[in-house]
Amino acid sequence: MKLIPFVLSMLFISLLFSCGTENDENEVLKEQVIAIHDEVMPEIGNLKSQQSKLVEKANALENEADESSYREELNKAAQSCESAYDNMFVWMRQFESEYDDMSEEETRAYLQEQLQMVEKVKADILAALSKADSLLQVGA
Repeated sequence: MKLIPFVLSMLFISLLFSCGTENDENEVLKEQVIAIHDEVMPEIGNLKSQQSKLVEKANALENEADESSYREELNKAAQSCESAYDNMFVWMRQFESEYDDMSEEETRAYLQEQLQMVEKVKADILAALSKADSLLQVGA
């Protein structure tokens, strides 16, 4: 008979610690999401700057028939910069940082999804900047 309260208290304690572990895992996920955002957010101004340079260079080649494919590449790269810029702000607007209405499992699933989304935003930003840099080096 004395064994039942002991088993119940152990069960309660294990449940309590397992919930804490899920919460800690969710906090780590949230920190990863924020860290990726914080890593690439400073590049936002550079995206706009590179986009302007790409458009300017493409416009300067407007009357050069033999440069049409290069001009097209410049315009595509400028569009990639704009798209990466826009995608960062779209992601930021939809990101929720409070999870009071979600269970631990729902929070974890949400944060895993957000991690994938912000990693894509980062990849798009870095790819757009890399392409812009390489195109702007040509003929510089």
